[in-house]
Amino acid sequence: MDTPRSEKTHVEVSEDDKAYKYAEARSAAPSVYEKGVPIEEVADLPPDGGRGWLVVFGCVIFSAATVGWGLVWGVTEEYFKEHVFPDASESVLSTLGSMSGMFMTMLSVIPGKLADRYGYKPFLAAGGILWTLSMFLCVFATQLWHFFVIMGLIQGLANALVYPLIVALPAQWFLRYRALATGMVVAGSSLGGAVSSLVFRELLTTFGLKKSFGIYTAIDGSLLFAAWFMISERRKPSERKKIVWIDRSFFTDPVFWSLGLCFFFTVFGYLSPIFFLPTFASQKLPHLSDLLAALPVTMLNFSAAAGRTLIGFLADRIGPVNSLWAMVMLSGLTQLLVWTFVSNYAGIMAFAIMYGFVCGCFLSLSPAVAAQLWGSGRLAGLSGLMLLFNLPGNSAGAPLGGAILSGTGNNWTAVSCYSGGLQILGATVLLYARLKREPKVFARY
Repeated sequence: MDTPRSEKTHVEVSEDDKAYKYAEARSAAPSVYEKGVPIEEVADLPPDGGRGWLVVFGCVIFSAATVGWGLVWGVTEEYFKEHVFPDASESVLSTLGSMSGMFMTMLSVIPGKLADRYGYKPFLAAGGILWTLSMFLCVFATQLWHFFVIMGLIQGLANALVYPLIVALPAQWFLRYRALATGMVVAGSSLGGAVSSLVFRELLTTFGLKKSFGIYTAIDGSLLFAAWFMISERRKPSERKKIVWIDRSFFTDPVFWSLGLCFFFTVFGYLSPIFFLPTFASQKLPHLSDLLAALPVTMLNFSAAAGRTLIGFLADRIGPVNSLWAMVMLSGLTQLLVWTFVSNYAGIMAFAIMYGFVCGCFLSLSPAVAAQLWGSGRLAGLSGLMLLFNLPGNSAGAPLGGAILSGTGNNWTAVSCYSGGLQILGATVLLYARLKREPKVFARY
């Protein structure tokens, strides 16, 4: 006797809810749900809760422990400059901080497509093990090039194995709350960065560099081990599609290039405040202690965690593409109109909180935007592909900001205009994708 479909999915779905979810699915991914499909055939849509929340929590831990570490770089760079590599220039240290993001964006498309075909958990296990190993190797690093290999290449590869998977996985469990769930996962990186900024700063002061990395190795290894058991896929192996390494349908779609160029320009301006805020605070207010100088970037990350979650909630109501445009534009305007003019500690903290709330939302919204535009069937691979547009900004955005700062004699206005202006340009090019797919200005999309 056949098992009822509701028992197969462990979800009881009313006819009204089926109809609602079918309409939502057609709206969210019109290229996937064809006309004429009976409502009964979509009863296996995401449950929008239940086991999915535990999966999201596991993804949050992965996000906090791995990608979130990159947001601690402002604290690490300051310590390296003062105590470890005093002769290294700001641009060299900024390049070191950007290396992990560069390798992640360059390599993510490969594990993303492989995971869409062979399942997520083996790749998450490999990423977690590689990440823990990288933190352990930092204990023994003594030369600057050692950190370039470990914190750049190895951690970048670990992030490439993890990030496109954890941002795509909520789409298997959520439809109505997809942007919220994805926002929570990406917010995990901000939360991890905020907590680690304070904890790692105190560890560095108390124990020094080697012991601090040793402690973090134990913390990250334990967290990632527990998180791996929380994560589960809903897709059956038979539902996994064959790998299409080069999908030409994307490259011939002008909407793809509009969204990609939005990310290209946005990321160039994204990291400058995150990397340089401790230095900015120390230069404007030389009397500040190390902890107070690091506190603004900590508050920025806490605010980013809140922003990524709440904006996900908003995106489920006004549409992910609309939300992406608004957040990128506000991020650029905050740099131009606020960072340019602050000089006291209260102003620096206010800017950190304001910028943090909007700056990283493009990361949390990008999977929901991709699902809105092209469906969720190949979302991990598509997320990895879209990350390639982040590569130039992750690689050169902050170093170029450091070069501008040095070349202008510590003119912070030049830095804020450079990074804020590029983000506004990113929001502008996104308008083509928005209006091409939905010409009505005030429509939910």
